Amino acid sequence: MSLILKDLHKNFLATGVGSLSIVEPQAAVDSVLGSFQRQIPFWPQLPRRSFCENMYVQFTENLPGICVDEVKKSVWVDTQKDDYLEKFEQCFHNIQASEVDYFSISRPYAEGLYVLTERLMAAGWDQWVKAQLIGPVSLGLTLLDENKNPVVYNPDFFEMLGGFLALKSAWLIRQLRVTDRTKVIIFIDEPYLVAVGTSQCALPKEKITEKINQVVAVIHENGALAGLHCCGNTDWELVLDSNIDILNFDAYGYLDKLLLYEKAVNRFLKRGGIPAVGIVPNNEDIESPGLLDRIWQELMARRELLANGALVTTSCGCSGLSVALTAEAFTACTQLAERLNTYFNG
Repeated sequence: MSLILKDLHKNFLATGVGSLSIVEPQAAVDSVLGSFQRQIPFWPQLPRRSFCENMYVQFTENLPGICVDEVKKSVWVDTQKDDYLEKFEQCFHNIQASEVDYFSISRPYAEGLYVLTERLMAAGWDQWVKAQLIGPVSLGLTLLDENKNPVVYNPDFFEMLGGFLALKSAWLIRQLRVTDRTKVIIFIDEPYLVAVGTSQCALPKEKITEKINQVVAVIHENGALAGLHCCGNTDWELVLDSNIDILNFDAYGYLDKLLLYEKAVNRFLKRGGIPAVGIVPNNEDIESPGLLDRIWQELMARRELLANGALVTTSCGCSGLSVALTAEAFTACTQLAERLNTYFNG
């Protein structure tokens, strides 16, 4: 177990998943820091501010053949572009050379990230901070080429895509590490893992694990922790047996489904893995009377899952919630984390 993972062990902290409905970046960061300053603040993604902040667009800058139409709100890859092969070779060279700056995310694609890091830098931040990155499987399945085929089935492109996103994670870590003591967590967002084993995803499971681990390896090389977020049901054995440190899952809807994989869960915990329990709903259920007490009882019935500590999050992003309900959800996350910390650590 790495030293940085040991530092998180036996702790119970709250954080967010990513997207917010807020449009104004300063207000979004105010919301994050107001809720999570004593927990784990996170980069707020603002898809309502700009199409470029859509999670399937946000990480595509410098991707060979990429085409973004902000008016029609569409993104695709054109492998027939005149400069496609030149851009592909340039990108591949920069992956091989680990030229991290080539994989930067510009301010128009991530305004909330820049505002957050400016605020953390001013505070001399030396605690945890968390960001998120689209995973290679989910981006590969959703991003289509000029023939409407998912790029995941273009072998050369998909091979390059893993390294491309891995270097994006390296840039993110450098951006977030505002002091030598800042501790960084990167969640790999893989919502399309729900398609594993269906006709929508014909990738071999070994290839999926390989691509996830390719990104995880670079996160680890850069001294950060790697999590994976999937907000639906999937082959949890495949996920838990990857090299991730943290599993963020929709515990509000799928806790029992995860626990069916008892042996894989036990292996994950035995090697020091930490669950990020997405047990606070990101919908109108947040206003349900007695919600926190019901969630608490559910967690207490499954205390073995919390043996290494845990993070507490909403079930997924909050871009569909009003500002007021988002604040309620964040408060619920922090209250649960504090209650768990008191219960387990005194």
